[in-house]
Amino acid sequence: MIHTFEQTIGGQRMEFCASIAEGGGPQRVIISRADSAESLVIVDATGIIGAIKAEVEAPESFVADAVRKAQQEALIERALETGEVQTTSL
Repeated sequence: MIHTFEQTIGGQRMEFCASIAEGGGPQRVIISRADSAESLVIVDATGIIGAIKAEVEAPESFVADAVRKAQQEALIERALETGEVQTTSL
């Protein structure tokens, strides 16, 4: 499942995508620019509450919550400014 969204950064409208990462371990959402496969933000569903939310919520809600968290913490902007992948927990 891929969720695309737009965000204004530095006065410029940019398009991003978020998807649930495949594989073992805790569920996580990876956010990248829509025109690049480069990861900008990783939101992990760690801890008891995060793991439960990831398991019981619909995938769309889980991804939307992760995008909202990344936006609230300005992680996308920080990743673009520093060139480093930002991580947080849900």
